[in-house]
Amino acid sequence: MNRRQGTELSPQLLRNLWSEWQLRTLTLLSLTSQIILVILGNRRKYIAKTWVRAIVWFFYLLADSVAIMAIGVLSNNIGEVYWKGKLKSRSPDYELTAFWAPFLLLHMGGMDTITAYSLEDNELWLRHSFGVITQAVTTAYILLMSWSTSSRLSPLSIAVFFVGLFKYCERVWALFSASEKRFRDSIPHIPTSESRIMEECKLKQLEGYHVSEHQVLEADVPVVDESVPESDDAREILLAYSFFEMVKRLFADLILGFQDRDASRAIFENKDMDHLKALKVIEIELGLIYDVRYTKATVVYSSWVVTQRITGSFLILFVLVMVSLDEALVGKKCPKIDLTITLVLLVVALLLDLCAFGELLLSDQTAHWLIKRKKSKMLRTINRIRTMIPTNWGRKRKRWSETVEQFSLLSFCFAIRKQPLFCLKILKLLRVEEVAEIFWYRSITPPDPLYHDDLPENLPKCIFEKVKEDRSWAEKNGDGTDDLKFLYGGRGVLALERRNCSGLEWSVKIEFEQSVLVWHLATEICYQLDYRMKPYPHDLLAMLHHKGKCISRYMLYLLVQHPNMLPVGMGQIKFRDLYSDLSDFIETYVSMSLKDTTEKEASERLLDMVKDENMLVGGGDKSNYVIFHGCKLASQLREYKDQEQKWTIIIHVWIEILCHAASQCKGRQHAQQLRRGGEYLTHIWLLMAHFGLTDHFQIQRSRPIAEAALR
Repeated sequence: MNRRQGTELSPQLLRNLWSEWQLRTLTLLSLTSQIILVILGNRRKYIAKTWVRAIVWFFYLLADSVAIMAIGVLSNNIGEVYWKGKLKSRSPDYELTAFWAPFLLLHMGGMDTITAYSLEDNELWLRHSFGVITQAVTTAYILLMSWSTSSRLSPLSIAVFFVGLFKYCERVWALFSASEKRFRDSIPHIPTSESRIMEECKLKQLEGYHVSEHQVLEADVPVVDESVPESDDAREILLAYSFFEMVKRLFADLILGFQDRDASRAIFENKDMDHLKALKVIEIELGLIYDVRYTKATVVYSSWVVTQRITGSFLILFVLVMVSLDEALVGKKCPKIDLTITLVLLVVALLLDLCAFGELLLSDQTAHWLIKRKKSKMLRTINRIRTMIPTNWGRKRKRWSETVEQFSLLSFCFAIRKQPLFCLKILKLLRVEEVAEIFWYRSITPPDPLYHDDLPENLPKCIFEKVKEDRSWAEKNGDGTDDLKFLYGGRGVLALERRNCSGLEWSVKIEFEQSVLVWHLATEICYQLDYRMKPYPHDLLAMLHHKGKCISRYMLYLLVQHPNMLPVGMGQIKFRDLYSDLSDFIETYVSMSLKDTTEKEASERLLDMVKDENMLVGGGDKSNYVIFHGCKLASQLREYKDQEQKWTIIIHVWIEILCHAASQCKGRQHAQQLRRGGEYLTHIWLLMAHFGLTDHFQIQRSRPIAEAALR
């Protein structure tokens, strides 16, 4: 009997402990989720770290579940008040814990900084609409059952209930506004036949005036007021807002009018627009798109909602004061832990509202509103406040991650062979060995001492000038009907033709995936053989080496990690087969293990084996093809004795491949990457669109616009 009682004592003790603490634990966990989301929810758009995405994903999924569970526990506790249909004396602490129900509803309304983790979450707005009804009814039921005319908590709980209900409705409306169909429907239609001027001229003609026709450029070029402050990105914010409707059309994959193209080109081709200003405008535009698709920006930036928010904050403050002064609660009737949790819920709710108001005050939307109304003093005050507040983990204000992820096929082979995974056999059984090895490689690869993943300073300038030069060159040498296909459809053919490198054209006329891998392997071999380990400061050749390597490794990163952003048909070559075959090939022809050789030595041997006609490796034919032709291309590039010329060719070919990939990616895929810190491919895509290099310009210009000549 003693042994039996001992075995039953522990489970009963745990059940009693859980019964006493489950509601408190769930409530505090729900509150913790809100704090984490308000801290990291908005930072993921400029922090491209896996741990940030993992934490946000975990607490985003946890927040609603925990709140629903806590409300369910509260509703079950109704049995402590009503038992078998007869009124029973209330538990002394039940009235206080029932007061937590409106706060759980408030938590389900979410934070302004994140309403959707991914674009797919916006499509669940109808499910959340049903959740608003059910949770509001359940919360109202809990408050009704715990109502007491002799307590101050009951009327105070009604105030918190309406604050939480309004906030939950805001979240549903934000999800609905960001859903795919609603987002597309919210974009105004552009005229597809005759322009506004043409319609006015028709009216003049009907009135009896004589109308003559001649060609007129119809474009509304944004004009920046000279009184706008020079600092704090004011002019860039105005330009970004003037192009925002065009950018929304791009992300919705809708067609654009030529008026948009002409206005955008007039600004970006202006001599005053350098690469820094252009990148800043694009960063602001992408930030606005992120706010529209992933936050409550479409809801909170209105006078009615701001008024409601301020009213709600004052209500929470009033409730906090009243609860603090309630003698019955401060006394011994309620457990101190429950009273502490109640006060923490009120204080944190008030602080979260203040944080939301601070985000609203420091946002680009507020800056644009102040600039348009010429509130320069207020804008400068806000900017001073921004400089005093440590943001972005103590660093300068960032609008995106400013990183270009790198992935090297050659270094991957060496890293995996030198430090293999300890449980590879188990991973193979689970068929996740490739994902695990990629993650392992990215964790053990030492950072590049010169650049690492950060965007090289001269790379944006190089791409900006290249796109601008290509735009001008296409106007002089192309027919102008399809400049995008003419410039980048060949994926490097044009760059080779313009530099009389016809012998290399075979490498860009093969399938896109094979072309990327062949050029990547060739670039890696050339980099290992040409790069000097200690470059002189401002060494032009060293900068060319790093630029070419950076774009090459970034394209392989996209191919391996985000193939959905690349043209249709990707993924025909299995990456694991490729690096396994390359590792076997190097070990076979170098006659030593990868653990005992270096990447430079392996690169030299790969070039020596190009002349061998029997280059056979274990594996598929596609892997053999990539390895052989990659070595062949590297051998051809080595024939250029002028390294500056050779690396200029490599860089320009890679830029054309990069621009082709950017133009082929759909707007939805670009929008998906905004939640991961933003991809540089998206910036290039938007830059090309501002220069008119996009397939979205499909509306033919109307017949020559008529101006009324009154006689």
